Amino acid sequence: MARTIRARFLHGVIEPLEKIEIPEGKEITVTIFETLTKEFIHEEEQRDREWGNLAMSSFAVDWDNEKDAIYDNWKEHYHVQKR
Repeated sequence: MARTIRARFLHGVIEPLEKIEIPEGKEITVTIFETLTKEFIHEEEQRDREWGNLAMSSFAVDWDNEKDAIYDNWKEHYHVQKR
């Protein structure tokens, strides 16, 4: 049987926050997922913004260069007529 319960980790011990009925001495497998807190979500969003800014600055360096400047006016370069 599998089920999910809430628990707290305190002083090296996992303490169930709900009543569980398991025979004493029964071996079980525990899978741990951290509960998302507002602070954790805020930190993740901040990291995402930082990575996004880094990616955009790197992209700008690659995009804005002499070799690719010919494509700045691509319509003229390829003789595209205005509608």
